[in-house]
Amino acid sequence: MAFEGYAIIPPVSPWDENHRHEIEMDLARRTIGATPGEAWAIQCRRGLDAIDSQEMSRRVQHWHDRGYRLTKVRLEIIPDV
Repeated sequence: MAFEGYAIIPPVSPWDENHRHEIEMDLARRTIGATPGEAWAIQCRRGLDAIDSQEMSRRVQHWHDRGYRLTKVRLEIIPDV
């Protein structure tokens, strides 16, 4: 069984290029959502209850300008045998 969705991955500095996959996985797993909007909402809210669509748009642009990007993810559930 698998879940396919979206997550936000951070930019990685040239200094950390050797650890790119670990950094991306660590930060992306906190933003996994079923839709692109859900993933961005998790990234942008960070503890806030509700924001309107105009503020949400501003925050997505803020993170995008800093190099954060949307990516597809697949989470596989492995049954305990």
